[in-house]
Amino acid sequence: MPDDARPCPCGSGLTSRWRNDARGIPLARVCPKCEEQKLSGYRPEVLTDGNYDADEPIDD
Repeated sequence: MPDDARPCPCGSGLTSRWRNDARGIPLARVCPKCEEQKLSGYRPEVLTDGNYDADEPIDD
């Protein structure tokens, strides 16, 4: 098990991992059970196109 392996915050009890956007910015910890639901709030290009437009402020 990788060093950062931990139960998913969704409560499933499954091991989670970080899911990054297309630029490598971490978006959320997900497991197979909740990944689709958690990522559904992001525009598709954020997950697939590293050149996506970002007009949202990006945290430091």
